[in-house]
Amino acid sequence: MNVKKQLSHPPLLSLKNIYLDYGQVNALKNIRIAFYDSEIHAVVGEHGAGKSSLGMVLNGRLRPTSGTILYKRNSHDFLTLDRSKAEGINMVYQQIQLNENFTVAENLFLTNERVATSIYYNRKRLIRESKDLLDKYGFSIDPSTPLKELNLSDRALINILKYVYEHSKVLILDETLEKLSTVSFEKVIPILLQMKSEGSLILFITHRIDDIYHFADRVTVIKNGEVLLTEDVRDIDKINLVKVAYTQISKDESVMDSGKEFYTLLKYNEAILKNLPVNLAVTDNKKCVRLVNRSCKRYFNLKESSYLNRPISCLFPGRNKKTVKLIEAAIERDSEENFYSLPLEMSGRKTANNIKVLPIFDMSFKIGSIIIIENVTEQENLRNQMILSEKLASVGLLAAGVAHEINNPLEVIYNHIRYLRFNLPGERLHDTVNGLEEEIKYIANIVSNLITFSDSNRTVIETFNLNELIESVISFMRITAKSRKIQIDFDGGGGDILLRANKNEIKQVVLNLFKNSFEAMPEGGDITIDTRTRTDRGRAEAILRFTDTGTGIKEEDLENIFLPFYSTKEEGNLGLGLSVSYNILNKYNGTIRAENLTAAGAGCRFMITIPKNLKEGEGLS
Repeated sequence: MNVKKQLSHPPLLSLKNIYLDYGQVNALKNIRIAFYDSEIHAVVGEHGAGKSSLGMVLNGRLRPTSGTILYKRNSHDFLTLDRSKAEGINMVYQQIQLNENFTVAENLFLTNERVATSIYYNRKRLIRESKDLLDKYGFSIDPSTPLKELNLSDRALINILKYVYEHSKVLILDETLEKLSTVSFEKVIPILLQMKSEGSLILFITHRIDDIYHFADRVTVIKNGEVLLTEDVRDIDKINLVKVAYTQISKDESVMDSGKEFYTLLKYNEAILKNLPVNLAVTDNKKCVRLVNRSCKRYFNLKESSYLNRPISCLFPGRNKKTVKLIEAAIERDSEENFYSLPLEMSGRKTANNIKVLPIFDMSFKIGSIIIIENVTEQENLRNQMILSEKLASVGLLAAGVAHEINNPLEVIYNHIRYLRFNLPGERLHDTVNGLEEEIKYIANIVSNLITFSDSNRTVIETFNLNELIESVISFMRITAKSRKIQIDFDGGGGDILLRANKNEIKQVVLNLFKNSFEAMPEGGDITIDTRTRTDRGRAEAILRFTDTGTGIKEEDLENIFLPFYSTKEEGNLGLGLSVSYNILNKYNGTIRAENLTAAGAGCRFMITIPKNLKEGEGLS
């Protein structure tokens, strides 16, 4: 297919029946194409299609085997480098052809014959003229800097500006724009548009389809050394352009080179996929990884050599076999599938993820799959916290009613026991009464916990030092810990942490954590406590981490340990301590969560946050 758009005026540059051979290889075959002044013309095609060879024929670097070149209505069998340069035809090659030991200013001007014998041999004036040029287009590059000290983007930029200064009539850019940073690219495009408005022809060779639709007027597709199509960009949609430029054409249309199609899709979508703000991976039909975008690399801490062209399982090492099997099965089913809250463990860190698997089709042929991974750990934690709060609120109402109902007959029973103790003789009776009184006190303590759990009203608020409170509790618990062969270590971060809360309630939270850890370490162990402060979204918080080396908590119990009456112990523990602690912290807009220390092989850690809520002048932490 060869469609040509006839313009109203003669072409500035045209090729007629151009052939170019490299020995037995036909690089260009019967090229017929016209280029116009005041035009930005894109040339696109597969690697090895003949795009660069076409550019080098135009600028005189390569001599065609046969054919005719027409430039400004003058006919040539071929152009030389000197003739092309004299005619204002310049080419910026894929390989940057500048002197790395020269400065920016020297690379810009010393090879310019028009000015080489002029003012620019004066070094100061050379640098000043270079600075004026760079400032004119908004680039903050020091012209006295040696080129070798610049990054690739800035070197490519100097290579372009060199020919912009020379007022090139024809400027050929061979995959040069791809080397520019985003900032430089956005500044170069207006320069090229200005050159176009002044009558220049900009011919740019590219793989980036989006650039063509961004600023090109016309596009030519080259395949296997032949022109397939020349068309106005506005007259051909992006998908059809990709198909014409990259789709493998076969005599049997039912047979497709899926590997080629897959390479094509990646090449076209590479810029888009790599910059998407989601964790995204692309696999081929063999379930091997062909592309991982920047976000996904950061999420999984990947290096290219660790995943490219390897099975999808290489992205999910460790204890993620179940998740990998689900993804692989979804890829095999060739249908769009969604998985919610799938667990992934990376470097000992557990996350919850929503994963979407999307098949990629070209026409009716599947050529690969896209996998999108969304980290929803924070959302899951918030959701679980909301569910837990709702459960606790419901149970709290029930607990308050039960507690008040029990308190009334309990008080009557207690009064009768006191009467028996003081009015009836007998040592055995007194022993029995004392035993009954102890049990009544135990029941009363349970009822008190129920009331504490259900009471959301704040009591007396005071300012106190969290580190001093913890130290006092440790001093109180140390004898019991020693008898149980438990070592306690505390790190207060070297400073005071002042809180506004009810001191006794926070003390009860700490005591409940000690009680929990003592029960989890019947054979002894270590308890480590550390505190610090942080600012999260403008809110000052105290952080308390309470870690033990006990048996840990079963995974299925982690979501329920803060529910009242839920216990992981088999012997007679009603499981109110953690529920009470949760409710106390919730009153102060604090949080508590538990996690197993899987990396260490045993133990559990409770993480507590408490807003500091200090008023001005009450102290420093």
